[in-house]
Amino acid sequence: GFDLAKKLEEHVRSYPDVVDIKTPELVSEVRSIKCEEGTRNCDFEVKTNKGSYEGKAVILAVGARRRKLGVPGEDRLNGKGVAYCSTCDAPLFSGKKVAVVGGGNAGLEAVQDLFSYANEIYLLHRGDALKGDPVEQEEIKKNPKLKEIILNAQTLEVLGDKFVSGLKYKNSKTGEEKTLEVDGIFVEIGSVPNSEMVKDLVELDQWGQVKIDSKHASTSHPGIFA
Repeated sequence: GFDLAKKLEEHVRSYPDVVDIKTPELVSEVRSIKCEEGTRNCDFEVKTNKGSYEGKAVILAVGARRRKLGVPGEDRLNGKGVAYCSTCDAPLFSGKKVAVVGGGNAGLEAVQDLFSYANEIYLLHRGDALKGDPVEQEEIKKNPKLKEIILNAQTLEVLGDKFVSGLKYKNSKTGEEKTLEVDGIFVEIGSVPNSEMVKDLVELDQWGQVKIDSKHASTSHPGIFA
């Protein structure tokens, strides 16, 4: 996958007279400057942290980012035991004790990825039943490396000095707080669409994803595609 991505980049960069790549730049807003009445002809301005650009059309290919727990210690220990991608980072926890937070399919898949590396795995979910695929649930329960599935677990804090040493959680039904000693925490609670820059311009669904007409990837605003 990494090699393919590099080849795609090299291909795009082989057209310097056609494609002008601006990196790193963070887009903050997309504005519709004007649209000719009764037509689909529009002019747009894209604002970034370094300037602005104008164009006749906008193609959104912004993806999503991992949803965070939003608890103390998470940002500070990001990359120091806190991880968001099991396929990327599972090998770093060989022989370690690890917690996976999230009871959906992403959480179950993270547990599967970790079976090849970690010695002990704990799965925490804030609900009273796992939400992931039932067949996958049964599969992970057969592996002795999965030490415990902890339900009704609301994560309160990521613990550690230079590296993760554990996490604190509360049973949402009893209110009891506990500490789980682990070397790593995989946060697998879904993703957030990177759609903030067009939230006032195109129609979004209830999850913040850009709604499109799947026939030609058009959005609710003429000239904007996703």
